[in-house]
Amino acid sequence: MRIHDKGDYAYDLEQSIDPQTQLRTGWNFHIFRLRPVEQVLDQGKAQSRDEAEKLAKRAISRMVQRERKAA
Repeated sequence: MRIHDKGDYAYDLEQSIDPQTQLRTGWNFHIFRLRPVEQVLDQGKAQSRDEAEKLAKRAISRMVQRERKAA
């Protein structure tokens, strides 16, 4: 599920599934820059959905801060 966050950034959350047991093992997140061309900037794993969302938002905040410092 893609969630748009700050400006040109968004993140996806998806559950990890163990291929052997088909059991859910945690959550993955991917961070995207949407413009000018959509590209994956970062990714990570977490044990819970809330933790994955928190990590994704934190990473986007760091990227936005770096972008503002560079400008």
